[in-house]
Amino acid sequence: MNPKKRRFYNIYFPNGNIEKRKKRDITISFRSEDPLYEKCKEFGSSKIKEIIEIRSLKELKIKAKEEDRSVGNLIKARLRKYFEHKDG
Repeated sequence: MNPKKRRFYNIYFPNGNIEKRKKRDITISFRSEDPLYEKCKEFGSSKIKEIIEIRSLKELKIKAKEEDRSVGNLIKARLRKYFEHKDG
């Protein structure tokens, strides 16, 4: 596999049209060799939102700002923490 290739995962938020946003999903990018992608692709959006403990796009944006992260980095950080605890 090409090491520069990226993989993508979409998380759907039914309330995604807040703040005049047309898309209702957030796309998360992973390095091709990132094992987190393989773990995440087994779950749907509902399970991912349950794991990261965020149910709305508005809440996601607030939490990301509070932690001084992009929304994608916040999601990946929370997913990594969950799997480290679960697998560890």
